[in-house]
Amino acid sequence: MKILKGKPVVKGRASGPALITKIPMNFTASFTKPKNLMPFWRSLVQDNRHDLFNKNIKGSVFVYPATIGSTYTGMILLELMNQGAGPAAIIVQNVDPLMAAGPILADVWFGKGIPVIEYPSEDIFDTIRTGAMVEVNGDTGEIFVL
Repeated sequence: MKILKGKPVVKGRASGPALITKIPMNFTASFTKPKNLMPFWRSLVQDNRHDLFNKNIKGSVFVYPATIGSTYTGMILLELMNQGAGPAAIIVQNVDPLMAAGPILADVWFGKGIPVIEYPSEDIFDTIRTGAMVEVNGDTGEIFVL
């Protein structure tokens, strides 16, 4: 087991298989297509310019460098979490307040928030591979790669 220490952004604990991308994520472009209205496609990335196109983020520990695109990002994440279609946790190199608002509000409004950790070092992509089981402690910022 490998332990990494990041900066806790949103509290909570979760675990799941890692889903990794080195490409910044545009949540609005990825999850607001007509196909995403269907329950079984809700959590599929539908941005055909992204390397995660047609990948499912539901239940994953989602690891990515940064959020790009719309100011609506937090609300997209909030809705995914409220519908049970969001990731289990997020590890991001550069957190932004618009993205963090989604998990915070999902917790406050619906009791469905997820932990978010900022981990700025590039070694995150060498240490965690897609499919690896990862446990996240958003209270301490600890990331356990199992």
